[in-house]
Amino acid sequence: MKSIFTLTAILLFSFGCAQESEEQKLVAMTDTYQKAYKLGSIYYEVGLDKPFTGVLYGKYDNGNYMTMQEYVDGIGNGKWIDFDPMGRKVCEGTYKDNKVEGPVTFYYENGKVKSKGQYLHWKQPIGKWTYYDYEGNVVSTMVYTR
Repeated sequence: MKSIFTLTAILLFSFGCAQESEEQKLVAMTDTYQKAYKLGSIYYEVGLDKPFTGVLYGKYDNGNYMTMQEYVDGIGNGKWIDFDPMGRKVCEGTYKDNKVEGPVTFYYENGKVKSKGQYLHWKQPIGKWTYYDYEGNVVSTMVYTR
């Protein structure tokens, strides 16, 4: 079961990432170090002085992925996915210059969409958001403004 979730996570990044022209490098966050950046940090692979480009991941103690995040030149740029300890996708979205910004989707434990919308300036909801029940039916919409 764990290998199915691992394969699913890798396939999500192999087929879903905007930067994909060749297979992306997959590195554990524990194998990186950070330097200060104007927002957050710049990531470097341990032993290298060139900022990291590829997918960084974190894992739970049980071996399932906790998160997978795309980086370009050490900065969060691209897709990110977070998982629960059972390996189920909890949410996914995009980074722009180390900020969670752009489309984001949250999921129920059964894999159905819980809510989706857009973030602006580091997790600030903006525009139309749609909220769903556990079966996938729309229960409400809300428009967020600045």
